[in-house]
Amino acid sequence: ASINVGFFYLEDPSFPQDLLDIVMTQSQILFALPMEQKMLLVDKTLNRGYTRFEEETLDPQNQVKGDTKEGYYIGNEVALEDMDTAKLKGPNVWPTPSENCNMTNGECTLFRNTMERYRQEATRVCMELVKYFSLALTTDNPHLLDEHFTDPPTYIRLLHYSAEESKPNEGVYACGGHSDYGMVTLLLTDDNPGLQIQGKDGSWIDVPPKKGAFVVNIGDLLQRWTNGIFKSTVHRVITPKGAK
Repeated sequence: ASINVGFFYLEDPSFPQDLLDIVMTQSQILFALPMEQKMLLVDKTLNRGYTRFEEETLDPQNQVKGDTKEGYYIGNEVALEDMDTAKLKGPNVWPTPSENCNMTNGECTLFRNTMERYRQEATRVCMELVKYFSLALTTDNPHLLDEHFTDPPTYIRLLHYSAEESKPNEGVYACGGHSDYGMVTLLLTDDNPGLQIQGKDGSWIDVPPKKGAFVVNIGDLLQRWTNGIFKSTVHRVITPKGAK
């Protein structure tokens, strides 16, 4: 799968299902905040926190406007005074109770605790994948790559797509065609369709959501590390008419 497609489903019974459910619920609560409150959760310096609808344009050659999605970035939590020695790491942006936020103290704490636990569990799964990638590279050493992942930068990216119908022929996309720049991505989806990957002939292939499974894809960096053996495949999101 990594060599030919760059995408595969991963079912991991060790991943707490209750955690996946609450991640979705907490995401909905965050994105349901009024726009003026979400805009207070932006940190463009470190690329953390909230990103508004149409802020990103991942396929500028084919898009007439930005992606019809909003997002929220959460990365490695590092204090400001320690940032000089922590590349790509720093303090996250967390919602806090105030006159500018509708979330209570308990709700803010639950959101942060949920996302920190999710990032910890997802990182654990990715580290297991690193061992399988090592074995897939025709080696009998599952720890071949471990030394390069002692404290890797990892990110949660919450995404919420609008119900606006995508119109590729008119340059309107939920998420423009792109490949991921990192090592590997675990994608947790709800039951909405829309993800497509580009086949070798240039056609677009639907990747249906599968309950209880992550969609995993190889990133540009792992393609580089494997000298092109593993594929970082271009993908996009197309919101169908009548979507939720």
